[in-house]
Amino acid sequence: MSSGIMQRTNITDSAIPDSVTPHPAVNLVWLAPFLLALAWFWANISAVKWLLSSFVEIPTLYKIVIGFLIVALVVRSIGNSVSAARPYGGYANEEDRPPGFSPNFVLRRDPLLLMLGAGICSIALQYIIDIKQITVLLFILGTYGLCGLLVDPNFWRKNLPVAGLLACILPFNSQLNSGLGLPARVLTAQVVEQLLSMLHVAAISSYDIIVLENGIAHVDVPCSGIKTLLVGTLFLLAATWLEGRKLSLRWLAVGAANLLMLMCANTARVAVLVLVSEVFQQPNLAQIMHVPLGIVGLVCACFVTWLMLQRVPKFQPEKTSGISAKPNSEILQNHPLAKPGIIAAVTVLAVLAQLSHVETSKMAIASLTLPEYIKSESIPLNPNEQKFFGNYPDTQTQKIRFVAGNLRGSMLTVASTSWQTYHAPELCFVASGIPVNRIEKKQLTPSVTARWLSLKNNQLSAAYWLQSAQLTTDNFMSRIGSDLTHKNHNWVLVSILFDSSLQAENHEVKEFASNVYTTVKQSLQGEINENQTGI
Repeated sequence: MSSGIMQRTNITDSAIPDSVTPHPAVNLVWLAPFLLALAWFWANISAVKWLLSSFVEIPTLYKIVIGFLIVALVVRSIGNSVSAARPYGGYANEEDRPPGFSPNFVLRRDPLLLMLGAGICSIALQYIIDIKQITVLLFILGTYGLCGLLVDPNFWRKNLPVAGLLACILPFNSQLNSGLGLPARVLTAQVVEQLLSMLHVAAISSYDIIVLENGIAHVDVPCSGIKTLLVGTLFLLAATWLEGRKLSLRWLAVGAANLLMLMCANTARVAVLVLVSEVFQQPNLAQIMHVPLGIVGLVCACFVTWLMLQRVPKFQPEKTSGISAKPNSEILQNHPLAKPGIIAAVTVLAVLAQLSHVETSKMAIASLTLPEYIKSESIPLNPNEQKFFGNYPDTQTQKIRFVAGNLRGSMLTVASTSWQTYHAPELCFVASGIPVNRIEKKQLTPSVTARWLSLKNNQLSAAYWLQSAQLTTDNFMSRIGSDLTHKNHNWVLVSILFDSSLQAENHEVKEFASNVYTTVKQSLQGEINENQTGI
């Protein structure tokens, strides 16, 4: 017996068959998570590029906060490891083992749903309306879901709010004025307009401007509510993490109530500022109240949110036996095709994501051609216009001086496929030192509903509208909403400034607007009349 044992132990390594050596097995263990991670980052390559390019623009304060969160997460992980260890080495039980990493990933329900859900939502939003901040937010959350397949489930669930903090901080930095900022300001202005009308205060909102009978109020970037929503959301996530609250349906209800309170607080603040500044003619007082009102609304909303958060139960770790254990939340247990199937599903998402970035059509409208009776000449864009439109290389702009009978003035057309390239002409007029006294909604022709402006103490008049091959509107929210069903369709912003004060009912004005509308429509449809004189 003993000689048999000695003979067995004396077998040389070369006698071991290659099929049972550990090297191929180790490679296969690492191959699956590598392929999964590769497919995931391929599916989100646009978000990765945007995040890397925008990171240099993040303010220093944001970088400090991000660094603090990463350090806190590492310290907390080390602290858990030290406290779980026995005084003389080892751990009291398996669930006390510190969080670690395992290449043999486990298909747990919650991380898998977070990863796949974020990927599907990201691709769907890119097809519908592409807002990079939301895409990056979903990418970060989905990446944390991917990590949940490789780390201890209790550690993953407990620190999920940290992933939410990073997902909110990284995309929303200095680029708040674009993306969500624009529709948020437009929506805020329109809601305030409705509130003022309920108080019998005549007002009309356009883009992010509210014009009253005796003044104009600009809903600027701080009034959009995006920063308020961001800070309030960060507070909720930080409080959830520090107090160890469980992410559940009750927590989601608290989050929804928090967002609603923050939006209501911001809208009320803008309404109060408009009333104080323009109705009661106290602009200096409104300027003093601007920041304190925002802080009061934010603090009150956060305090009520914290009170509601106390009703959310605290996180209770589940009993497991290691990273590769099979807790109740694991799905598709012992299924041989489960992991290849997940890798294949993420690969399909990656292919769909790449297809969503294929440019279906470039901005290529025909040159505008006006009737012969309209004499025109091209003029250059001013420096501010050149700087703004220079950020959007696919945008086509034309600026002319015109003479049409008794009408004289200038016209700017901006053709683009993206609503983010537009801003209200009122802003250009105000920036150029031309005050806006009144804005009205006028039906210039049966096909053109435009915004009619009285400028510079009623010495000048202007009009503008947004036009596509199928639709014409004077409302920027309608233009933004069109991307939900008419993505990549060409739109043209037509802005006309007359050199004198005119009435929208003027026959020459109506005829001029009708000719411009027809010219733009022909340009969008590619129908060029060879007998007309080009600009």
